[in-house]
Amino acid sequence: MTGVARLGVGIGLVGRRHEVSALTAALDRAVACRPTGVLLSGDAGVGKSRLVTEAVERARTAGFTVLLGRCLDAAESSLPYLPFTEIVGALAAVHPELVGEHVALRHLLPGGYPRGPQSGEDRDLGQLRVFDAVLSVLDELTTTAPVLLVVEDLHWADRSSRDLLIFLLSRLSGQRLVVLATYRSDDLHRRHPLRPVLSELVRLPAVERVEVAPLDAERALELVRLLADGNLPEPMLHNLARRSEGNAFFAEELVSASSDGLPHGLAEVLLARIEGLSAATQRVLRIASVAGRRVQHDRLAVVSGLPVDELEQALREAVTHHVLVAAGSEPPGISTDDAYVFRHALLREAIYHELLPGERSRLHAAYAALLADQSRGGPERAAEPGHAAELAHHAMAGHDLSLALAASVQAANEANDREAPAEMLLHAERAIELWPAVPDAEAVAGVDEGTITRWAAWGASATGDPDRGIALGRRALELADQRGDPMRTAAIARRYALRLLDLSGREQEALEVARRALQLVADAGPSATLAWGHAVLARVLGTLDHFTEAVLQAETALEVARRLPPDDLSAVGATADALVTLAVCEEYGGNPVRARQRLGEAKPLARRSGNLSVELRAYFAVGISLLDEGRLAEAGDEFAAGEERAAATGTTWGGYGLECRVAHVIARFLRGDWDDAEAAAELAGESVSATVASRLTAAGLLTSVARGRFDAAARRLVELGDSSPVDDQVIMLMGEAGAEAALWQSRPAEAAEHVTAALAGINSGPHAGQAPHLGGIMLAALGVSAQADLAAAGQVPVAEAAEAARMLVATAEHTEAHGLPRAGTLGPEGRAWLCRARAELTRIAGPPDPSAWDSLVTAFGYETGAHPGEPPAAGSYGYRQAYALLRRAEALLEGGAPHGQVEPDLRAALRTAERLSARPLAEAVRTLAARAGVRLDPTHVRPEPVGPGPLTPRERSVLALVAAGHTNRQVGAELFISEKTVSVHLSRVMAKLGASSRTEAVSVAYTRGLLAPADREMARADP
Repeated sequence: MTGVARLGVGIGLVGRRHEVSALTAALDRAVACRPTGVLLSGDAGVGKSRLVTEAVERARTAGFTVLLGRCLDAAESSLPYLPFTEIVGALAAVHPELVGEHVALRHLLPGGYPRGPQSGEDRDLGQLRVFDAVLSVLDELTTTAPVLLVVEDLHWADRSSRDLLIFLLSRLSGQRLVVLATYRSDDLHRRHPLRPVLSELVRLPAVERVEVAPLDAERALELVRLLADGNLPEPMLHNLARRSEGNAFFAEELVSASSDGLPHGLAEVLLARIEGLSAATQRVLRIASVAGRRVQHDRLAVVSGLPVDELEQALREAVTHHVLVAAGSEPPGISTDDAYVFRHALLREAIYHELLPGERSRLHAAYAALLADQSRGGPERAAEPGHAAELAHHAMAGHDLSLALAASVQAANEANDREAPAEMLLHAERAIELWPAVPDAEAVAGVDEGTITRWAAWGASATGDPDRGIALGRRALELADQRGDPMRTAAIARRYALRLLDLSGREQEALEVARRALQLVADAGPSATLAWGHAVLARVLGTLDHFTEAVLQAETALEVARRLPPDDLSAVGATADALVTLAVCEEYGGNPVRARQRLGEAKPLARRSGNLSVELRAYFAVGISLLDEGRLAEAGDEFAAGEERAAATGTTWGGYGLECRVAHVIARFLRGDWDDAEAAAELAGESVSATVASRLTAAGLLTSVARGRFDAAARRLVELGDSSPVDDQVIMLMGEAGAEAALWQSRPAEAAEHVTAALAGINSGPHAGQAPHLGGIMLAALGVSAQADLAAAGQVPVAEAAEAARMLVATAEHTEAHGLPRAGTLGPEGRAWLCRARAELTRIAGPPDPSAWDSLVTAFGYETGAHPGEPPAAGSYGYRQAYALLRRAEALLEGGAPHGQVEPDLRAALRTAERLSARPLAEAVRTLAARAGVRLDPTHVRPEPVGPGPLTPRERSVLALVAAGHTNRQVGAELFISEKTVSVHLSRVMAKLGASSRTEAVSVAYTRGLLAPADREMARADP
């Protein structure tokens, strides 16, 4: 080795002018009350930490308060909120009054804070309170000075930390705040949990991305020359610069190892540096690597067993050669203990992976024994508070299963105290796996198996995996039965019944479980458990359309709750849930106004009780009530409010959080907000269950088909069909999307098959015996359309098609008469589809009837906000109305009307199709216009810019990268979206610009001023 490498000490930043400018601009904006989130990405060792140091120094010079939190590679220990625990700990030391004023922040203090007794319902809001507390403290801090909050190594962040970061960045509005997060881009494999987070974050208007690319050849040589400080010959400098590939850390290591023969790979370079140290130092480093990137001095002393002088000499050599650094000695940062940190995570990884298997497990076992010995508790506390997850990791790697079980249970409990359901689930499931392998497991764990299973069931449901939640809930119920405690069994049973309701087709099972839960406590005195028993049974009965009994059970729940103290929050939650059920029953009884009044009463009670599930149920019920009345904008606002509440509490993918998301996708489609509908239906790599994915995918099919992306829709339909869905909404949406896709592609026989299968699916199986599904009206209308196309194409005799069509119209009319609409009478959407079924019939039976299509234009007026029966505003038509205009023009032409008479309808339909990028509809309009000899001038074909331009920010980002020569794969990698999604955006752009290729789209965009040369740079950060 060359002695002690300079390692950048005293050397200014090399080749980072663009990155420094971006960070400086973000700090300047924060001073002006324009907050910014900066995502700083780059390969390991490229120089992200050095840029953070530069930003911190500039911020402190400018009077900023700097808060720093680091994520650590904690393997499977999954420490919840680790970077924010460091931040809150630093705040508590400097501003103890702030932490004291915000009670929820105590959950993030180092060592944790027990949450105290809470109902299962109340803890649903625990995470939101933590998030709100962090945001409130930051708001208060920024009133006195601007704040720079840094989260380093986001690729190692736990889920709760990722959720909290999303919460903070989505609420940047007026604070003097910069949130700077760094991550390794080379670590983000396709299923890395950070990928969907980044995809969501880059869409936020206040978030920008700064990519730290490797240095170019000239700058790499400059860096190597500065590092060598005149000690190496020029040829070797050029060789080292080339070998470094622009990676700053690699360059430093190459310079440091330059006299040792220049090994080839990075790991070899790092290990060559280590091999030049003394044997004692190498041993200490191997022991330290097992602890993680950070190791405390006292632990290292115990595990190594070295005398004090030998240990200190080894550590001094490691620090001198910049392998380890004393914690807190490198800016920015503070240290509250005697600890050492590997100067770079790559150093630690290289040393750790060189350990022999037996050596590795022995050292893990030594750390586990040390952590367990430090505990002064019994079986219920295997480790000191805050260290249980770390102990569980070391015990598992050291093959001590009993200790791993006890530590996993404690870690799950601590994650629960910290309001971190994802981490609680991870540790609880590990405990469940260990349970049968550990003798006398209950004594070791300090809790029974039923309790830990119940924790896991709640964690699975809270994090968007209803299938796993149900499986764990069923096991928890079995274990509760074995213990013979009726009150406890009843509470578990009614929660299990609610989880069953999350999955379509399990309603009868939910009813049986709910009845049993109530029977277990029916003879006991008034209690919150009894009130909830009646409330849950009422909810299940209402889902099954047993409204009379549902009302009786809901009213009984209210009566029981009234006999309990007003501060019994669990009873308050039962009251809110019963009110929502009564509201649903009121609406089906024909009184939607009264129903929404009851929902207005339920919302504040649900929020007061802390029962997030009931609160979201109220949002959903109000939204569906408005949607059923055709009040799309109001319904969308209600769903959006529910979505925001769910997102803030990490429940987007479960229960009524998911219901609000799916309903909002559909509402956006109906209203014509197709870009937003597509974005909301895109999972973007989210790790969700198949059940959740199928619900959202099915809703997203509507826009995909309407925009002519038939291949993608076909693949998704096959995937959904392979899963044998039982959810009636999924079956209905598959039928609708499949039939419409086939109709647009002139495959009416296939469309008829989709309709037949969907009609059978929504009225059979778990749905048999219930009132006819109202979705059958829409499916029947599409079936009539298929029969009309079959007859027109000569594929079936007209008489046969007419008979089949009349039967479908009869099905629609039967559904209208015997179905159960929410408001007691069929809403505008159902009436519009019934009108379409009858209008489509005129295409087969009888002379052309333009008046039937007149009625349909009016019936679908709710798409654009028109009141029922009210004609649309001039030139303002929705998607279904545009289809009706097309058919009206066709009927007029077939009736002998002059061609000029249909031109206004065709132009209006085309304007709507172009505005929505509805390619199949636009092509159908052009085809009919050509047949009629109606010339649609190109100036009318190409959509005019709306506001600043017809392209959304995401579309412009994609097009700018295409203009810069990127492939679809490269664009997807740049913007954290799939290659398929890039193709979707490009198809939309080409439709909006009237272009037939990527190249033409770029050309048109430059010609119309929609792209400028600067956009090529903006594309990297533009959401």
